[in-house]
Parts: sequence; structure tokens; C-alpha cells
Amino acid sequence: MTSKKRWLTCAVAAMMTLSFAACGTYTDSTTVSDEPESSASETAGSEETPDASSAEGEEETASGGDSFTIVATQPNTLNMIQSQSNLDNYCFYLTQEMLFRPYDGVYSPEVVDTWEVDETGTVYTYHLKETNWSDGTPITADDFAYYFLAQLDPAMGSANATTLITTYGFVNAEAYYNGECDVSEVGIKALDDYTLQLTLEEPKADFDGTNITCYPLDADFVAEQGEALGGTPENYMCSGPYVLADWTYGSSLTYEKNDQWLLADEQFLVETVTMLEATDANTSVSMFESGEVDAVLSVDDDYLSILPEENLQYFVFNALKAVQLNTLGQGDAEKIALLSNENFRFALSYALNREAIVAAVTPTDTPVNRYLFAPMTGNSPETLFEDDYAVESVPLAGDAEQAKAYLQAALDELGYASVDELPALSYLTFENEAYRLMAETLVDQWNQVLGLGNITIDLKPIPDAIQSMMSYQYDIYYTSLGTGAVPSGFFNMWITGGSANDVAANGSNIFSNEEFDALVDEAQRTMDREDRMALYAQAEQIMIDESPLIPISTSGNYAAVASYVDGFMYNSNDNAIELNYLTVNK
Repeated sequence: MTSKKRWLTCAVAAMMTLSFAACGTYTDSTTVSDEPESSASETAGSEETPDASSAEGEEETASGGDSFTIVATQPNTLNMIQSQSNLDNYCFYLTQEMLFRPYDGVYSPEVVDTWEVDETGTVYTYHLKETNWSDGTPITADDFAYYFLAQLDPAMGSANATTLITTYGFVNAEAYYNGECDVSEVGIKALDDYTLQLTLEEPKADFDGTNITCYPLDADFVAEQGEALGGTPENYMCSGPYVLADWTYGSSLTYEKNDQWLLADEQFLVETVTMLEATDANTSVSMFESGEVDAVLSVDDDYLSILPEENLQYFVFNALKAVQLNTLGQGDAEKIALLSNENFRFALSYALNREAIVAAVTPTDTPVNRYLFAPMTGNSPETLFEDDYAVESVPLAGDAEQAKAYLQAALDELGYASVDELPALSYLTFENEAYRLMAETLVDQWNQVLGLGNITIDLKPIPDAIQSMMSYQYDIYYTSLGTGAVPSGFFNMWITGGSANDVAANGSNIFSNEEFDALVDEAQRTMDREDRMALYAQAEQIMIDESPLIPISTSGNYAAVASYVDGFMYNSNDNAIELNYLTVNK
């Protein structure tokens, strides 16, 4: 079994890039370990080949095998304009071609044949190969341009627009989104059928032109499908390694090899891939032990000692698990005052013993008291941000006396004589055993340390809980956020109007700080790495001091992989189950 420490050390060099998954970095987890990492790592392009073990697998079984079956949580939606979940991206990665495809954190050209950048560092011109949709229809540069433009179109209402604007800063992208200019004035253009040009307002320090997540999207098909887009295989177009042949909601997805894909003879050689919906942990492990499935993406902590070590693979998730307070208070003035109160938030945070919580509830996680942690690189690719920049924050073990002092300060400020007068608060979370246990643990600690008996747990099915969160129908929410590989990936979600901050994309921010916004903006325009990281460090301290987000832990995950499977790869920075060089040698 690979140790967490060793894996982190090996992974750091590959994880120094911009997070931006499917043009939307806000993500939510739906199982105990299928953590969102919202966001795909955007590393400089490379044409390196995979390691020798992958090559050996291809030689042993040139076909890759007839089938591969894995237990993994299904997507929330395959609407590529509205999607904000890494779970959706698992499907996009397998079924869509890309300008540059990431594998193990490194982006390599796929549809792009050649590309150049002008002397200003703002105009990127990509010359594309001739490729087809799975039905044989040609894919053009217009399809790649539309993928971005649709998310910026104010009529589409995509919550990803702000992240897209702040990540790349395409010319007039914000003006178009605000209805202030025509789409023809945006710096996203198809110059001809096979030339795509992207023009930025100014150079972006974290973007080199290759570290970009972009799929094709057919405008006519989108218009034809309307609200049904991405709801079924019939409402979804495929262009990548596989075609989505079947989606039985709540049960399984079946992918079949797409011979139209331009690299069909070189990668993704397994003929059929089946993803079974994760049910309960015992069933998943039993299916693996009996050979019904070839892999389980996330093994429940209780079963790690049961499975042989040689079948367990450890993967680091760049995901932050945190308690999120709705400072909008569902429109209730009393709740708004309480949930926006800095001392009340500090009281909740200091009351939590993160070390004890993680050990009891999510032992594969690591407790954290900040936002920029491993594997986030710092002043150089060889160092970690958390080592280069310390923060002032709550002790990992908490501080009960300090928590009580903060609570008393909050009560005094708000005019309450005791905690018994506080308004009732609802803690929204998934109808899932792991999330229920976390909710009970946190609420119990708040009760024991602070005497807070006003917090009730609201368990909802995953889609309902996500919908309630996105419409601000909660007081407290246990969230999981992809942190990305560089600070901008996370911070762009939390600037004013950011995709996690203003999740409904209607101006309803739960956090807004002009200094924070300015620091993030300046950092993204600062080309010197150390100067850029120093600005991000200042921004992180502001979030720790003022944001309504209480960090709890970062995720790790053990996957179970059969001994006859070679080349299995999961990468949270890329937001993908990467089956590029997978072989099944039964």
C-alpha cells in the first residue's frame, strides 16, 4: 500500500498548475471518497509518453481487453454548459476530445496540431487536426469556440462564466456576459474550420496556452435539445475515446469504444467501460472480491484492512472539505446577523478538534486549518505553498476556551443573553452514511463545547441537497471544493461573483472583500513566481480571517484495483479517471 507521504512527494512536481474543470471549478462530492476536485489541473503541454509499465501493458494485450467495470459515482448532469461537478467530468474525459488532454497532471496536444503565441503573450492561435463526432460529422473550430461562448452567453445562465472570465480574461468576455457587447467582439474566434484563436485582455501568469480544458460543443445540437441537453445518451454528443451507450440513472453508465476518435488505435484500448453507481460500501467490496467488478474507485475506510495491500492504490485529492455558512441567512435578518458574525464563525471553528474528527470519521483524510495545502506548490515546483507561507489560524486540535470566548463576544455583539435565544439553524448535507456521520460529529462538538442546541441536521438526497445549496436554502452546509494546483484555481471561486461564492450566478455572494479581490487579480497578472505567491498568501490570510468557510480536512482515497488490471490512473487535478493506457489481462 502506498503511503500518503510518499505519494505526495512523488506527485508534487506534476501538480503546479491552474485548476479549471470543464470551465467551472465549483464541485460537490456525492460519496464518502469520490471527492470533487472541481477542477482539472492545467499543466504546461508535453508530449511525454506514459511510464514503462503502461507500455508493457499495451504489449501484453494490444486490444486493451474486452471490458473494464468500476464502481464510481455517476454524473449529476451531462449538460456541458451548466456542469459544475467533477463527477460529470469523469464522463466528459472519456467521451469528448480535447485540445490538450491531461494525463497524470501533464497536458499533451490532442486535437491541436500546432499552435503559436504572439509577442504580447495574449493571442493564442491553435491549428486543429481534422476530426469527427462519433456519427462521422466533422468537428470544427467553431465547436471549440462555442464551448466557451455558451458559458459566457447571459441567456444560458451558466454559473461557470465568472470563473471562465477570471481564469483566462478573454477580450470582452465579461462585457458579453453582462450584455454590453456582441458575441463577435469576444476574444474567442474560429478563424476558419480548423483554426481557433483565443485573445486575452492581458497575459495570465498561470496560463501558457496548453493548460486549458476545452471540449467541442455543437451549437445547433444545443439549440435542438434545449433543457433536455445532457439528460440521456440521446441528448448528448460524443467525440472522444468512448461513446456513452447507456445511462441507467442511479445504476450504471456504459461506454463503448469510439472508432472515430483520432487516437483510437493508440489509447483507450478497452472496448467497453462500465461504471456502476456506488451503493453501500459492503456491496462494492463484495463485488470486487467476487470478481464482478475490476475496480472500486473509493474503498470505505472500514474495508481497507480486509482487502489485500497489493490491490489498494492511494490517490491524493486536492479537495477541501469545509463547513460553509450561508451569510444570506435565507432572507431572515436574525440569521443573517448571526451567520455573518465573525466571532460566531470563529467560535464554531475553534470548537472543532479536526484531528479527532478526521481520525474518527474520515481516517484517510488529513486535517487542515487553511485553504492552500499540499499538493499545492509554492515558490518553486519543488516546494509546497504551506511550507513557504505560514498562516495564523485555528489550532488543528481546536481550543475550547477560546471558542467559548468567541461565542460570548458574538452574543454580546448581537444582544443575546444566552445561546438559548439564538435562532434555529439547519445543517444541510447528503443523505449518505458518511456525510450523516460527519454532520452528527460536528453538531455534537458544537453542542458539547459551546452548548449550541439550535442546530438541526437536514439530510436530503444528493441532487436535492445540491439544488438546495445552489438556491441558498440552508444555513450550514458541508461542502467539498476542488482547490486546484495553483492558488488562482481556488481563489477565483471566492472573488466577488466567483462560482462558489455566487453559486446561483445572480449576485448573491456569501463573501465579498475588495482587498481579497484585488490581491487575486494582481497575483494573476504578476509574472514573477515568488511575488505572485506572496500575493496569494496575503489573499489566503484574508479568507481565513473573514470568509464564511471553515476548513476541516483534505481528502485522500484508496481505490481497489484487480491484479490483472494495469495502467489504472485517477488524478484529481485533472478531474478524471484516466483509462488512457489501461489494460485488462484476464
